[in-house]
Amino acid sequence: MKVEIKERKKNPVLDRRLIKGTVEHTDEATPSSESLKGFLSEELGCDEESIEIKKIFTMPGMQKSKFWAREHGEVESETVEEEGGEDEGYEEILSGSISDSKDKIEGMEGPDYERLLEVEKENKDRKGMKKYLEKKVGE
Repeated sequence: MKVEIKERKKNPVLDRRLIKGTVEHTDEATPSSESLKGFLSEELGCDEESIEIKKIFTMPGMQKSKFWAREHGEVESETVEEEGGEDEGYEEILSGSISDSKDKIEGMEGPDYERLLEVEKENKDRKGMKKYLEKKVGE
């Protein structure tokens, strides 16, 4: 199993970091949340209890998975990339019908599909919209 952390965004307001990455698991099943937690805690030098695995999904036809996780704990406010600033815009985009929301998303330049999915789950939690966004994340 080879794990690669692609991104770590600090969010001092919520006292956590968002972690995105990939896992290569040649000739193995998709790794469990517990095994990924163990690896990330070792890699990041923190307790397993401070890591929350949000999602692991295997990309179709590949022996590679993407994951999102959160590392909870003290986060300094210096050199911060806040993830909360886009949320208000994403909430507005997702506030209309599924069709309207899809049109708005397709008109965006470089949307963060993972964050859009999280905002959808936290708000309307519509099955059709989540399926659309999960497909976009997997591309």
